[in-house]
Amino acid sequence: MASTTTRPWADTPFKLISLPGEGQDWKNKHSAIFLAREMACAHNGMLRSLNSIYHQCIHVSSPTDISDLLTYAKFWCGWLEEHHEAEEKWFFPDIERIAGVEDLMAGMVTQHRDFMPGLEELTKFVNGTKVEEYDGRELRRIVDDFGAILTKHLTEEVEVLKKLVIHDGPALKKAYLEFDDKLRGGDKSVLYPIVLGSGDGEWPIVPAIAKYVVHYWFERKYQGAWRFSPCTTWGEPRPLLFTGEAKP
Repeated sequence: MASTTTRPWADTPFKLISLPGEGQDWKNKHSAIFLAREMACAHNGMLRSLNSIYHQCIHVSSPTDISDLLTYAKFWCGWLEEHHEAEEKWFFPDIERIAGVEDLMAGMVTQHRDFMPGLEELTKFVNGTKVEEYDGRELRRIVDDFGAILTKHLTEEVEVLKKLVIHDGPALKKAYLEFDDKLRGGDKSVLYPIVLGSGDGEWPIVPAIAKYVVHYWFERKYQGAWRFSPCTTWGEPRPLLFTGEAKP
């Protein structure tokens, strides 16, 4: 009897988040659903990228592949850190101001502190590890130590945003769009490829021509690193390159 093998993809081991309003006319619902959905999409991108790193880190062996994997993981660490710093600096204070509730987002800030030690350890590893000293098992151990805590936060933050339906919808949407605009000010050769390469085809919403510009221009500088992206620039899932042979 022939056996079948299944290679892992970037939807495990850290579970992706269900999109708020899926299957509904969410565009005509309260703007809190828009906020929650946008955040879920962003968080899912982060989780796909982390899952991609997790699965592939123990299978790279050539100096070039190791170097590119470390670069990709470094960019992921920067993406996560910048996202949460921006939330605390701009987005969360705006939510509390609009809602008129002091410390409404304090629980989310506390959760940031919970996973930061793990993120800092991973950042130190990917920035300080020499190619010839690389140990993929150590990288995976670090991710294992904080991945579940991070996933819990990314999931629960979406639920918190959904509960904002009792507050000023237009003001909340304006605050989110301003926050999102600030996030787009990063290095386009890093930010755009990592975000688009972990999206789902419907998010992020950008003009079609922009994806061609990202693919044929902005991805050129670090093109080796983007081999580890779980999706194409157009948000299409693609097989992970380095996963070894799956057991039947």
